[in-house]
Parts: sequence; C-alpha cells; structure tokens
Amino acid sequence: MNHPAPTPTADAAAAPSAVDLQKATAFALKVIGDVTACQIGTLNLVADRLGLFPALTQAGAVTAEEFADHASIHARYAREWLSAMACHGYVAFDDATKKFHLPPEHALALADPDSPLYLTSLFAMPTAYWANVDRLTDAFRHGGGVPQACFGEGFWCGFERFTRTAFRNNLAQDWIPALPEVHARLQAGGRVADVGCGNGQALIYLAQAYPNAVCVGFDNYEPAIAAANAHARAVGLPPERLRFEVCDVERGLPDSYDLITCFDVVHDMPRPRPALQSIRESLQPGGTYFVLEFNFSSDLQENIEHPMGIGAFGYSVSTNYCMTQALAAGGEGTGTCLGETRMREFAQAAGFTRCRRIDFPANPFNLFYELRA
Repeated sequence: MNHPAPTPTADAAAAPSAVDLQKATAFALKVIGDVTACQIGTLNLVADRLGLFPALTQAGAVTAEEFADHASIHARYAREWLSAMACHGYVAFDDATKKFHLPPEHALALADPDSPLYLTSLFAMPTAYWANVDRLTDAFRHGGGVPQACFGEGFWCGFERFTRTAFRNNLAQDWIPALPEVHARLQAGGRVADVGCGNGQALIYLAQAYPNAVCVGFDNYEPAIAAANAHARAVGLPPERLRFEVCDVERGLPDSYDLITCFDVVHDMPRPRPALQSIRESLQPGGTYFVLEFNFSSDLQENIEHPMGIGAFGYSVSTNYCMTQALAAGGEGTGTCLGETRMREFAQAAGFTRCRRIDFPANPFNLFYELRA
C-alpha cells in the first residue's frame, strides 16, 4: 500500500536550523548506501544463480565484452553488472585497460563455495523476507509472527549452503577434537543426536569423519527431514549409521546419547528452557551437549559497539526470521542476539551444572559452549 507523504508542520519546517546539516547529510548518504545495498542484493542473487563470481575468477582481468562471452550473458547486462560491482567495491576496475577482475581476497567470500568465508549463499535468503513483508507488517501490528513454513525452499537452500562451509572445514577438524572425551567416544562408536538438524549437513560430515558412530538428526520441520534423509542416501550413508526423524525436542528424545548438538538453533527454539531440559535428560552419563551460536551479546549497547560491526545484522535477521518464527509457534521469541549471559541462564534453568565457553580464534563469528549435566 502506498502512503502519501505527511505535510510538514511549522515546527518541523523550522527544525533544520537547529540541526547539524553536515551530520544530517552524512546520515542521508548512509541511508542511500543502505538502499543501494538492497538494490545490489538482487544483482548478487542473479550473479549467484548464473555463477558470475566464479566465472569472473576464472576469466581473470577482462573487459565487459570479454566477460559476457566467457559467462555466456548479454553484453549490455555484463557491462552494467560489472560497473555496479566496481562502484560497490566488490570488483576491481582498471581505467587504463578498461578491464575488471575479482580480487582473490573477495573470491574467498564470493566465488569459492568451499571457502570458510563463503557468503554468496546468503543472497538467496532475503527474497523470503520480502515475500513475507505483509505478514511481518501484520505481526508488528497485532503480535504473533511469520511461520517457518512461509520461508520456502530458496531460503532453506541458501541457509544450507551458508552453514555448509563451517561444517565442512571445522566440525570434525577443530570443534569435536577440542572435546577430547567426546572425540574418543565417537571414535569408539558413540551415539550422536543433532537437534534442529535442518537439512542434515552437520551430521553427514560428522558421520563421515567418525565411521563407528551412530548419528540421528531431529527437527520438527518435516520438509527439512525429508531433504536430510535424501542427502544421506545421496552420499551412501546407510540408515543404521545415519538417519533423520521428525521430533519435537520439548516432548523428549527417543534415546540417550553421548553427544547432543545444536548448531545455530537455541535462539530459534520457541521455548528453549524446556527444550534444553529435555536435551539434558537425554544425555548418557558423562555425555556432552555442544552448542554453536552467533557471536552476539544479549546487551544492546554491546551489540551497537560490536567489534565486527555486525550488531544490525543480528537484530535484522532476528526480526525477519529468528524471532518471528518462534513467536508464530507461540514461543517467547528469544531472537538471534542470544548472547553468553542468556545462554548460561537457559543452561542453569535446564539443570546443567557446567557451561564452558570454547573459543576458536579462526571462527570469530560464533560462540561455542560445552554443557554437562
């Protein structure tokens, strides 16, 4: 719905004389930058769908016309896309040769899907946010939220690709070996449950790394479980070693486990306190609950001053998805910015006696916790 601009009042018209116009102009330019980022987002999504960033890496330094031939796209669109990317700082341009290239440092984030810094997969996710904007507006007015089922396959594929890189590069190589007792149990044939397993990427890598372990993934979203079982079959892992089941963790897990994991899940849980209590009750004696969360604080000021400057990312993705889907399920809506303080509160309320934070310097984007009953 279009809304007419309000008519300024006399007081509002006089207000500019009381403000710092230099600061006002700087802020206006920031807003233009934000709008530009939204517009560049569609171009990044097209690039992801057509493989333009990998193509530019392969092509090296090229003119727009040379790139159009290399990437099999229309020359006029190649020039405009490359020009937009150059102005946005994604692509480098040499005015002397009129050639464009993708710097190798940028390629890690944009062109290499196996890189631990790969982020191009995120460009697929905001389409679901825009598709749900009417539902979100209604939730702002009346409460409730946007159900998980409204986000669609494109959103889940983008999220799966986003999380895959950390699982591929770090899960069995760094995270589990940092828990020596867990590492030994899995080598000897321990049982693992991944709660909120989504499409199953984490457990697939874990089952491949620990061939004696028995791995089970649980999620309350049926389409994710169907996809996870299909992925397990595709890589040749039999159900006696790896399987995925629909399960509401609040109602209990069907067995006991040496290791239970939640990767980027606790803040999404509609009711995390009873869910964590159920997880604690499902651990074998001496078992471990291993949690990955985003590196945010539960304190707003700390997120405003976040050393990586990603506080706004946390709250915006929370409003668009994490918080709203939990509220839609009748939950408390924890939100993406869970933080260490609230995580410890949840652990204590669930009956865990130990909550140890583990830092991995190569992964500053996440917080990790080892919980024991």
